[in-house]
Amino acid sequence: MNGGDRHQVVLHVDVAALQGSGDAACCGIEHGPAIPAETARRLACDSSLVTIIENSRGEPLDVGRKTRTVPPALRRALRSRDRGCRFPGCPHTIYVDAHHIRHWACGGETRLSNLVTLCRFHHRAVHEGGMRIQVLDDGALRFIDSRGEVCSMPDPPSGSVADLRRQHSSRGLRIDERTAASRWGGERIDYDLAIHGLLSRRNHSNFEPSLRRYPPPPL
Repeated sequence: MNGGDRHQVVLHVDVAALQGSGDAACCGIEHGPAIPAETARRLACDSSLVTIIENSRGEPLDVGRKTRTVPPALRRALRSRDRGCRFPGCPHTIYVDAHHIRHWACGGETRLSNLVTLCRFHHRAVHEGGMRIQVLDDGALRFIDSRGEVCSMPDPPSGSVADLRRQHSSRGLRIDERTAASRWGGERIDYDLAIHGLLSRRNHSNFEPSLRRYPPPPL
């Protein structure tokens, strides 16, 4: 969430699509494919904008100035307030976007009370995934998924550490300091062997690649 442009992707969007009344054919990446209207709305949440007025033949009549939907000063205030993604339990603090709770194309104001910081995953969940955000009377946010269920923080485990270990043991779980450690030793991957293994699992066959055909790669 810095003040400059992180990258540039030119996107042509019809105003009706941003307002929710257009279809996917009205949105497209320059010299690229068409994209869904809701994806265009997500990208337009936190980007620089150049307004181009065109005639019915697509010929430009007027090109406006480049503007930012979220100016740097407001972005700093938003970063200070939210300190990362506001979705309950999400730990992401970098690679986040400023999301308009009520989209600016539908009359939503670019002000702190109408903005929330979301990571890329939850930003997609709000736009393309059908998740909704409600602002409560006290200013708190309520996230509601596409099934209408409220998303909340998971309950912390109850009981002592010994009780938790007994629960894990009863379920056949062995969790220790090595559980999340990678077994990769830095060697080069044998892609041929990996692809054969994936294909054999997909086809539910009894194919077992012979290790003699695939000697370990040199370090």
